[in-house]
Amino acid sequence: MSHALYRLGRFAARRPWRVIGAWLCVAALVIAASGAFGRELEDSVEVPGLDSQRAGEVLSGAGSGRAGLTAQLVLTPRDGAATFRDSAEARAALSELRAEAASLPSVIGAGASDTTLSPDGRVALVRLRYPVIEELEASDLEALKSFGSEAAAAGSPLRIEMGGDLFFAFEEPEMGPGELIGLVAAVVILLVAFGSLIAMGLPIGMAVFGLALGISSMSLLTYLIAVPSWVPQLGSMIGLGVGIDYALFIVTRHREHLGLGMSVEESAGRAVATAGQAVIFAGGTVVIAILGLAVAGIPFLTAAGVAIAVMVLIVVAASVTLLPALLGLAGPRINGLRRRGRRRTAARATVSLRWTRWGQAVSRNAWASVVGVTILLLALTAPVLDLQLGFPDEGTLPETRTERRAYDLVADGF
Repeated sequence: MSHALYRLGRFAARRPWRVIGAWLCVAALVIAASGAFGRELEDSVEVPGLDSQRAGEVLSGAGSGRAGLTAQLVLTPRDGAATFRDSAEARAALSELRAEAASLPSVIGAGASDTTLSPDGRVALVRLRYPVIEELEASDLEALKSFGSEAAAAGSPLRIEMGGDLFFAFEEPEMGPGELIGLVAAVVILLVAFGSLIAMGLPIGMAVFGLALGISSMSLLTYLIAVPSWVPQLGSMIGLGVGIDYALFIVTRHREHLGLGMSVEESAGRAVATAGQAVIFAGGTVVIAILGLAVAGIPFLTAAGVAIAVMVLIVVAASVTLLPALLGLAGPRINGLRRRGRRRTAARATVSLRWTRWGQAVSRNAWASVVGVTILLLALTAPVLDLQLGFPDEGTLPETRTERRAYDLVADGF
């Protein structure tokens, strides 16, 4: 395999535009096919054999499983000392808002029987009943949100927050900042470590490219398996990590070979032949591990494993083909930010003396290093002792969302 990878790396570095053109064609086809023919990802979570699953199947077979959606108005007086029991103004505002909500498009119920007060009388929960989801549109949610905004702007004595099934059905989920923060951190670390914009940009670019292609392919995989809707978020984390990691292997080895005086083509070939083998082995290990989710026998976990494995395979393939082509285009400029006159000897071309001294110090003080690192790792993992497990719900949303604020009011009041 080493010889085949060597030839592949040399060819990609020698004919970079052929390889880049082929990948661009593949990416264009996948993205276009995803936009034109891709199916929606699955929101359902089914676990065969569970009592709840069998109960749902019985209800569905009896025609009783088509319940309508609901939304919740969570109201509380702006006056911190007032309650719905002792404030006539709060009760009047509650009745007025409930009547206005009942007249919203598609609302089929919002009466007094749909209202619940918290034990302390501070929080009122009004349930708005809607028909089944097939009879609703995103405009129904927009009408509800507009109602809340207009009531707040009109100076209502009540604070209004909203949540419920209607939001889950039509509100687009927000991508958290985690992936962006990780990407920015990777950019800074690689720029400091490599001292070159090109050397920093290649691993980042490979990860983003693999991420875009992998996520686009998921809507096409739905023709074969039911891909859960949460898989793109999980795939983004894994794809970003392995994409940067695998490209980093090859870029680092390529820079070492350039420091030894090899030509760009020869260096790229040897980098793929050596580090490329590690990339293929590591990628194969990740794929096998993720496909191990199938052992659980839960269909949506199996589908998630297959979809993420496809993303990892895309990243591996790009790392051993597209990356050497980009290395060929970059040429010696991959060390572009190094100042003239700072040419080092071959052995010190890419290995910092600072890290060499650090490694020697750790080796001389092995036991102290082991004990220190163990204490540090235990301190970092200490929060696991207070870890609370659960399913994501409105309480896991950011506080900028009205669903989260409604959840907090209900949790405090009830």
